[in-house]
Amino acid sequence: MDDVSHKRAHLERCPPGSNGRDAALFDLSVALRNGLTKGGKSGDLDEAIIILREVLELRPSGHRARPFTLQELALCLLTRYDSRGAVSDVEEAVTFARAALELRPPGHRDRDVSLFDLACNLWRRFQRHARINDLEEALELHRAALELRPSGHPERSSSLQEVSLCLLNRYDSQGAVADLEEAVALGHAALEL
Repeated sequence: MDDVSHKRAHLERCPPGSNGRDAALFDLSVALRNGLTKGGKSGDLDEAIIILREVLELRPSGHRARPFTLQELALCLLTRYDSRGAVSDVEEAVTFARAALELRPPGHRDRDVSLFDLACNLWRRFQRHARINDLEEALELHRAALELRPSGHPERSSSLQEVSLCLLNRYDSQGAVADLEEAVALGHAALEL
């Protein structure tokens, strides 16, 4: 039995109104998204998005797992945007990622993840529309995530690479040599990790 089938079987044991249905739905949506990398169908991603919208209703404002749901929904929408290019998907991804960040204020242990995710969504939107304010905000958020990922953090290299990429994009757009120099330095730092 593959992971998706296993999660569907678990969901059947959690009918509407039962305790744990939100978690069973969430787990199924993650399995559907993960299945795409293992040869799944693009319809699986559509199903995951529909399921996550239902999970959001089961995890209202104040629910401890709501940020994870918002984050996963943004990721699914961005994945679908990457494959189909629907502007509405990247716009919604930014909205949901921003909502997840709002639920993880300074000092929250997962704030770095939310900063990073929102920045990636904004960068994708910048790639689509070439609006410099999206790039500037993405750069600011990636820098903030980098500050929360000090030396030794397992995701520091990813943050260094993303800050470098944003700086390269800004250099391409505005031609400031300082951006290019900093991008190269951060790229070298990422390589060392």
